[in-house]
Amino acid sequence: MVEAPAYAATAPVFTVNGAREPDLGRDLVRLDVEEDVEGLRTLRAHVLASAPRERPTTDVVEYLDGRLLDFGKRLSVSLGPPGNEKVVFTGTVSALEVHFAEGDVPHVSMLAEDELMRLRMTQRSATYVRVSDADVARTIAARHGLTPRVAADGPTYDVVQQVNQSDLAFLRERARRIQAEVWAVDGTLHLATRDRRPGTVVTLVRGSDLISVTVRADLAEQCTAVHVSGYNAATRAPIETRAPASTVDAEVSGGRTGPQTLQRAFGALPGRRVRDVPVIDSEARALARAEMLRRSRRFVRVHGVTTGTPQLVVGSKLTLARCGRPFDGPGYYVTRVHHSYELAKGLRTRFEAERPTVNAA
Repeated sequence: MVEAPAYAATAPVFTVNGAREPDLGRDLVRLDVEEDVEGLRTLRAHVLASAPRERPTTDVVEYLDGRLLDFGKRLSVSLGPPGNEKVVFTGTVSALEVHFAEGDVPHVSMLAEDELMRLRMTQRSATYVRVSDADVARTIAARHGLTPRVAADGPTYDVVQQVNQSDLAFLRERARRIQAEVWAVDGTLHLATRDRRPGTVVTLVRGSDLISVTVRADLAEQCTAVHVSGYNAATRAPIETRAPASTVDAEVSGGRTGPQTLQRAFGALPGRRVRDVPVIDSEARALARAEMLRRSRRFVRVHGVTTGTPQLVVGSKLTLARCGRPFDGPGYYVTRVHHSYELAKGLRTRFEAERPTVNAA
């Protein structure tokens, strides 16, 4: 058996335009990398910027001459001990900042975003005819030179309109309608439903790697069915559809779901989606199903902090241990991740996750 080292460095490793830059890791004060299910991974890093070293220059601080940090440069950051490190960010520098305070060393901050930045910064109005949400994703990917990878089913609409929205905001809106998620990596734009999104498998134990955790099961958003009404534009007939409590059952392997718990505690309490007026039956069914999934998945929600878990990503399948009988076990889905590093505390990973069930008593 190979024994783990008693101490392993977890300081971030920076790569700029393909070249490793140890100076950034040496001068780093704080690093934050964040992402959630709506896509767009962001980075913010603060480095000490004392007077320039070893190069003749008239600048008063390091890192602002454009040699190492500049707009549009590709930046990659990995975390974790040697041999088990993981790249947690790859993107493009989009902002630079310097901070001076009397009696303190100047700080230079850099901000970067992943490949969805281009979609965020492109605003337009457009009309799409006879398309599905998957077709919309493919069209947007082609506009930005990205390879589409779509794993989401949904209806075909007669007309879909993008009105003075960024491509990212519009794509997020379409994804929410069918409970799909958006992200980009390595030149590929992904649109996938939760059951088709790849992710790591992680177990966190309270009192070990899990140093702080809050878990809540809440009936506030639960309902025993979701109703959606509309009007069929072709047949001029009303549309009325219903997604039952069993909609989420395919995603659980045990325990009691939120709708089941609500039914048991308060009886039948159906909900209704009123923000949309579907004009075809398949759209109404998709909206009802998506709303039922959204509510049911949020029955149990987790906010936690670990000693640093670089392998934790949005989409990770999470198991909790020693968090109480109703909440222990697998079935959690990670919806938000925030990796941070600072000199005083080292590496920390804050995360949010959700599960549609509590363990039956």
